[in-house]
Amino acid sequence: MDNTLKCIIVDDEEGAHLVLKQYIKNLPNLELAESFFTAVEAMGYMYSNRVDLVFLDINMPGLSGLELLETLSDPPLVILTTAYREYALEGYKYRVVDYLVKPFNFQRFMAAIDTVYSRLRPRMTIVNESTGMPDAPSAFVMLKVDGEIVKVMYDQIVYVRSWGNYVKVVTKDATYLSPMTTTEIEQKLDKVRFRRIHKSYIVAMSRISKITGGQVALDEGTVLPIGTTYRRDLLDNFQ
Repeated sequence: MDNTLKCIIVDDEEGAHLVLKQYIKNLPNLELAESFFTAVEAMGYMYSNRVDLVFLDINMPGLSGLELLETLSDPPLVILTTAYREYALEGYKYRVVDYLVKPFNFQRFMAAIDTVYSRLRPRMTIVNESTGMPDAPSAFVMLKVDGEIVKVMYDQIVYVRSWGNYVKVVTKDATYLSPMTTTEIEQKLDKVRFRRIHKSYIVAMSRISKITGGQVALDEGTVLPIGTTYRRDLLDNFQ
């Protein structure tokens, strides 16, 4: 399988282009296809060309980076590159892979690329040994609920809470009680989309609207505690 990713740079600063071009050149698994100084030019290119990964600035004249993401129904993987740290939470709403705050060094860039490949691994085709046919990539978790097996899609999950000998899986439309530990369900969930924030809670990163002190606020208003041992890991994802 070819693991080379076709990349584009979308940034209105010449300096950012120079840095990213050098970093991309140093990694043989990345191929720079094009670079653009406006989001509109990049959008036109993406409509007719394969793009696997976008290094996207947020603040640009005309169409901003986040506005560009809103226009794309099926965007490629995106790493945001910006000088403004405060956009990190908003970036997660668009399921961006990572958020690089300028200026960033090559080590931090490589960490972002590693996250890209971590995101891609669940999508890679796996051959079923019994049938010889490829299995579809998993975007859900199977839960035992009241003696039945229920499929719950990742994008429906808001958060997971430890509940005695069970876990309570809270989704947009329903709540499921399944007999397993929080650690067991954590191992079943996508490591990029979901994060352990407390010994009793796992949260969908895209649902976080605000982090204040020792708490996270979710889009629908729920407030959850952040455990001391998990706080640093959570905050690192927004830096």
